[in-house]
Amino acid sequence: MKLDFVKISPTENMTILVKTAVPTEQQLAVGAKLIEYSSVYAEQAGFIEEPINKNAAARLRMMAGEFCGNATMSLGAYIAFKNGLEIGNETDILLEVSGAEGIRNCHIKAVDGGYIGTVSMPLPVSVKECTLNINDKEYYVTEIAFEGIKHYILPKNSIGEGFKAKLEGSLENLKNAIEDDVFGIVVFDEENMRIDPLVVVKSAGSVYWERGCGSGSEATGIYLAYKNKESIKCGLKQPGGIITVDVEYDNGIKKAAITGKVKIAAEGTAYI
Repeated sequence: MKLDFVKISPTENMTILVKTAVPTEQQLAVGAKLIEYSSVYAEQAGFIEEPINKNAAARLRMMAGEFCGNATMSLGAYIAFKNGLEIGNETDILLEVSGAEGIRNCHIKAVDGGYIGTVSMPLPVSVKECTLNINDKEYYVTEIAFEGIKHYILPKNSIGEGFKAKLEGSLENLKNAIEDDVFGIVVFDEENMRIDPLVVVKSAGSVYWERGCGSGSEATGIYLAYKNKESIKCGLKQPGGIITVDVEYDNGIKKAAITGKVKIAAEGTAYI
């Protein structure tokens, strides 16, 4: 199979967007091949499709049908690039995205070396406290469920150092305990406002410590908003850089958005 693609770096959350039409039922298998080290190599893949709503510039479907803020931002930046957006100028791009109802607004500004993108994020379906068994110990976490993905906010001060080894060693148990196909464990160091997000897509067999996670950043902002009972705007450090999360709170979450840097890394043809 011959596929045209663009590879994009939104806060180093390396993303492949496939431009060639691929039937929905084949996208998971195709995406899983593309993100392999022996292929184009990335943390995730999505497919650019024709939108249903004529007001949208395009439709993005992630390989497992989940929502991804960073991939949405990436597609917005790519469309701006194709439209010739010049440095210092900005534009709004409307997109349909899997895992989110309606249309997402993606605000793109062209800057030296890339783009700054802001994406309106879908609101959570539920927020609740629960426990996860990690390394034979129960940890209290906050479960933030979106359509298509759940994130579990795990304070670093509770799990301590060596959290990567602890989580990786408990991965099979976590996969069995969490019914959802796509989930994230976000280790949150509140003192330093840093997150380390582990994202799992069971059906694709993918497990990544993401260098930048849009939905994980939003989930962390929602966690802080509920904890403090107030609106939150903050920058969250992560391995690939900083993603800013902006959450409006008024007896619940009213709006949420993330902002990050986007760089178009490569464009070409893949063979699988």
